[in-house]
Amino acid sequence: MKISLLFLSLLSFSLVGMAQSTGADLIEASIKFHDPEGKWSSARFILDFNDTRPGKADRTASFTMDNTTGNACVTREIDDRMVSWHVENEVYRFDIDGNYEPTEQEIEKYRLTKDRGLTMRNYYLYLWGLPMKLKDPGTLIDEEIYERSFNGKPTKLARVTYDEAVGSDIWYFYFDPQTFEMVGYQFYHDEAKGDGEYITLEGLEDVNGMKLPKSRTWYINSDSTILGTDNLVHGHTLHQH
Repeated sequence: MKISLLFLSLLSFSLVGMAQSTGADLIEASIKFHDPEGKWSSARFILDFNDTRPGKADRTASFTMDNTTGNACVTREIDDRMVSWHVENEVYRFDIDGNYEPTEQEIEKYRLTKDRGLTMRNYYLYLWGLPMKLKDPGTLIDEEIYERSFNGKPTKLARVTYDEAVGSDIWYFYFDPQTFEMVGYQFYHDEAKGDGEYITLEGLEDVNGMKLPKSRTWYINSDSTILGTDNLVHGHTLHQH
C-alpha cells in the first residue's frame, strides 16, 4: 500500500509539473479548476450582481446567457430604472422597466442599439467566462510561463494576445501556483505607455459545478486608482424546456 501511495503521489506531482510546462497548459490547468466537468460550453445561466463605484450609489445588474445559442440579456440599473439589452437569434430588442417601446430620447440616452447590445453581451460573457474563454479561436498564448507577484502574492502568469480580427489589447492572467485558481488579470492598450487596468479576484461562487469569481475589483494600471467592484450575488443555471 505504501508503494502504491508513493506512486500516486509521484504521479500527481508529475501531472502538476506537466500542467506548468507551457502557457497553454497553465491555462488548461486553471480551466480544470474553474470548470472541472467541462460545463461552460453548454451552460445556460443567470448571474445577479451588485456593483460598487467610488462616489456613486451601488447598482444592480444581471446577465442571462445561453451558451448553446448565443442568446443573452444584460440588465443594468441606470438612473433608478432597469434597462435591458436582449439578443435572441441575432434579433436585438431593448426595454426600460419592461417597456419594449422606448422613446427616441431614451434610445439615445441609454444607448439602446444593436452595437451596444452586442458589446454588452460580449463584455459579460468574456469576463465571467474566464479562464474558459481563453480557448476561443483567435487567442494567442505565449509559450513561456512567467512568475510575478500580483496583489502581494506569488503567481504564475500567462501572457495572451489576439488575432487582429479579434482584438488588439495585451492581456496577462495570474494564477495561484498550487491550485491554478485565476486570481486576477491585467490588460494594456499600449503597454509602452502603461495604460489599461488590472483586476483582482476574490472568493468563488459555485454555479452548477463551475467556480466563478465572487468579486472583481478594477484598478488603473498607472496609479492603482480603484474604479469599482463587481460582486456576484447569486448565480444559477436555467433548465432546458
